[in-house]
Amino acid sequence: MHQAGMETLLHLQARLINGQLEVQKEEGYVEVESFTFHSGASPEELARLPKDTPKEIVHFLSVHNGARLYFTPDGGGGFELFSIDAILTYLPIWECPPGFIPIGAGPDGEWLVCESISEGDNRIWTGEFLTYEDPDFERLPFSFDKWLDYLIVAQGTMYWDWFR
Repeated sequence: MHQAGMETLLHLQARLINGQLEVQKEEGYVEVESFTFHSGASPEELARLPKDTPKEIVHFLSVHNGARLYFTPDGGGGFELFSIDAILTYLPIWECPPGFIPIGAGPDGEWLVCESISEGDNRIWTGEFLTYEDPDFERLPFSFDKWLDYLIVAQGTMYWDWFR
């Protein structure tokens, strides 16, 4: 299985200097942002995930059991990709129905949740609060792997909002 998001992530990591990178955002804004990657989860830890967790997310967690991407020097903004412990913590807090897995939080606390549609298909949902009832607005047309790939190419901007 080719995983564009993980490949792009490796190239991003190779460009980091002391966990930081100068990033250009919308409207020409430039800032040095920080990145933190946790070590991979063990097979025993991965076994704690819900059975319908998409393979792309399991693979990401096996490499990095959580990460912080595009955080400003004061620790604000950015994206947190959850560890297994955080996924299991937020599953009941965010009242995720079966087939939905919390995967992280965006710059302003937006929820990032992955819907497992079938074994080979998943979609990211995002919003300040999810009802899990409005696929036309809350569900993005991207799998986790594509979402991560595009997030890195867009330098940590919420590119999906450009079209809403």
